[in-house]
Amino acid sequence: MKANNQTRLIRFMFAALLIMMTVLAGCSSSDGNTKKNESAPVQTNAEEKGTEKETNEDAGMAVKDKTAIQGDLKVLTPWGTGFTEQFKNLIADFNKEYPKIKVTYMDQTTADLATLIAGGEAPDLISALGLAPDLTKNDMIEDLTPYIETDGEVKPELFYDFAYKRSLSPEGQVWALPWHVEPAFIMMYNPEILEHNGYTEVPEFDSLQSYGDFLRQFWIVENGEQVMTTYLPHEVYGPMNSLTTIAYFNGADAASFYNPADNKVTFNDPKIVEALEWIVRFKRENIDDNRLSRLQSSLPENTDRFLAGKSALQPEIALHLRNYHKLNPDIKAIPMPPESIYIGGWSFALTKAGKKENKEAAWELLKWMTSTQAGAESQQKHFGWLSGIKNNPYFEEETKRDPISKAAYDVLQSATKLQPFMPVDYEPEFNAKWAEVMSGELEPKAFLDHMTVYTQKLIDEQYKP
Repeated sequence: MKANNQTRLIRFMFAALLIMMTVLAGCSSSDGNTKKNESAPVQTNAEEKGTEKETNEDAGMAVKDKTAIQGDLKVLTPWGTGFTEQFKNLIADFNKEYPKIKVTYMDQTTADLATLIAGGEAPDLISALGLAPDLTKNDMIEDLTPYIETDGEVKPELFYDFAYKRSLSPEGQVWALPWHVEPAFIMMYNPEILEHNGYTEVPEFDSLQSYGDFLRQFWIVENGEQVMTTYLPHEVYGPMNSLTTIAYFNGADAASFYNPADNKVTFNDPKIVEALEWIVRFKRENIDDNRLSRLQSSLPENTDRFLAGKSALQPEIALHLRNYHKLNPDIKAIPMPPESIYIGGWSFALTKAGKKENKEAAWELLKWMTSTQAGAESQQKHFGWLSGIKNNPYFEEETKRDPISKAAYDVLQSATKLQPFMPVDYEPEFNAKWAEVMSGELEPKAFLDHMTVYTQKLIDEQYKP
């Protein structure tokens, strides 16, 4: 690959990294402001249109004329102008089926929702996380159950179970439909480095102890200098994702952090405490910040430890892993240990403040984006992100020729855990105190006790009966 192309790819990779850290980490934050569809297959030609009509008529369903549905819609996300071009292309694909529905991707972000509503510029669709407690608490989004029941084509079985349930309340309201899913994580590794250390592949691990023993072999120091590493367990797409990954590996799940049924926070669950103690112990025993800094400064420009052959393996999201693979086609990828895997991602909801005359069109856009093969293909082509629907022929075809897609697919098939979600903005405090833990100023158990009390207080204050 030519040097200038490599430089552009690396710059793109790190720009995308900053954006996706927000996307993935957002799945655990409180930014609420911020199979094939058998009854409605994607229409690609006249023959398929006829088949759909016959199928729907046989089922007693009215056939919608998509070309006749009109609307003037606004879509609001946390990213503002960050993905303008990608949404423009996705909307163009939507308009091939719905030519009379105008869709505007708004420059503002979900933080501006209240201001937009007050100014008469309410969006019709808005991105949402999990149960979107801020949006539901303030009565800003609609329960989609009536739309789903009336429509007849959107069914829970269309989606990955964990993706659909993330926006399903204990009372049965459906506050959003899953737009995309993010496998957390796929492990990429350098086979040459593993072979040099006597491994033909990444072995299976039955405990944090065995996992740590494996990683430790690659933290090699020669003449006082760090010459080989792995990823940093305390820096995996931000503090909360780092803790989640190891805590899940240790047997925790989302309910270990927070129980929505009784609104109780348990950061200090024993499994989570053990996990953080492991992270801290690994850092103290293996990672010297000064040595690591010197190694980093010695690397070629526009590269990192993995690309420079100084890191054996590291967990990544699918988009970034694909960029690494472009730069080095020899790398390999496998799912992280099954116990540690969880799924992040964003959903979309309908706002109550959207204009009534646009409701039919808004539902059709929401359905197309989240529940159809055409929407899934458009999302993957333009964003590089994976849809929440299970039957995705475009994605499945990619797995046959692309090892990165295959690894992501394998993660999605085996994942059962959702990312922890608490309905308040605890992360600024979490991140600040995390830094104290990593510097040795604060011990793990004391930190997690503090975060339990701190977060519970926020919840009790904001969600009083």
